[in-house]
Amino acid sequence: MIHENGKVVDIAIIGAGPGGMAAAIEAKLAGIENIVVIDKAPHHNDMIHKFYKKGKRVDKDWMGIKFEFTGNVTFEECSKEEYIEQMDKKLTDAGVLDRFEYNHEIMRVEKGEDGLFSIIYGTDGVDEALETLRARNVILSVGRMGKPNKPKYKFPRELKDVLNFNLSKVQNGEHVMVVGGGDTAGEYAYGLVELEGMEDCVVTLNYRKAEITRMNPINTEMCTKYLDNGKIVNKMGVDVESVEPSAAGKIQVNFTDGSTGEYDRAVYALGGTTPKDILVNSGVKTGEWDVPVYNEATFETNVEGLYTIGDVVTDQGSIALAFNHASDAVKDIASKLK
Repeated sequence: MIHENGKVVDIAIIGAGPGGMAAAIEAKLAGIENIVVIDKAPHHNDMIHKFYKKGKRVDKDWMGIKFEFTGNVTFEECSKEEYIEQMDKKLTDAGVLDRFEYNHEIMRVEKGEDGLFSIIYGTDGVDEALETLRARNVILSVGRMGKPNKPKYKFPRELKDVLNFNLSKVQNGEHVMVVGGGDTAGEYAYGLVELEGMEDCVVTLNYRKAEITRMNPINTEMCTKYLDNGKIVNKMGVDVESVEPSAAGKIQVNFTDGSTGEYDRAVYALGGTTPKDILVNSGVKTGEWDVPVYNEATFETNVEGLYTIGDVVTDQGSIALAFNHASDAVKDIASKLK
């Protein structure tokens, strides 16, 4: 626990990706010492840890669109390993590495009558580290991947270990069916195809609709490419009716069109705790495509003191842009704390 019971922090940053990490550094440079960064993953920049192959280049821009750094946090384009090393050094040099609290999933924040935010966690049982955490300001720097819902059909007890909601248990050589049609499903499917050490996996993408309609442009492009060249097996346009143990001890999937399939593992990405949910549950107004309504200069939402930055406010997944958002949000908070 990195804060004292009952203590109020000046900024609680939800999410330790590029935006959240940059917000922590910007806050320290602005003289704001009393901060905490909370993430459900075991480390910062989790998506780069998970889905970038060894040696893959980390760019600051997005799909050819150039962005210049406008804040204090920058980085040199480099390999995955060098990027993580750069970020570790920046956090250490800023003296905020110990401000990060990992393995906590946040469901929402609630603003009380006293103007302070309570942090509502999503883990089972009582989470002592967050039970009494309150904040004067909150920055939501959540990505577009979320905890999936369970399907309506039952999970047989014998299959509970191979019916999963993330890729953490996938083993090389398995035939894995990813279920879902949103960004999480897409990133799981093509991420697994590209993941180093998983070259012998067979990946099937299942979604009730025959076409991809809910993914952002880059995820649509990646999945379409791998569906077209056969690296992702296409099982779209049909829903799953039930699952049961097969005679070979694997998962037999029964589809609504009468067909069946046998898989070593199924990974579900069916929506649920998406950015929209945490936004709406926290009282943030959303507009077209579930993008939050916010001040484009400061990134403050309709809830005073609650800011949202990074991927959740744009479909342009640029690291530089997330850094810039963090700078603008912290500048506004710092001006109000004086």
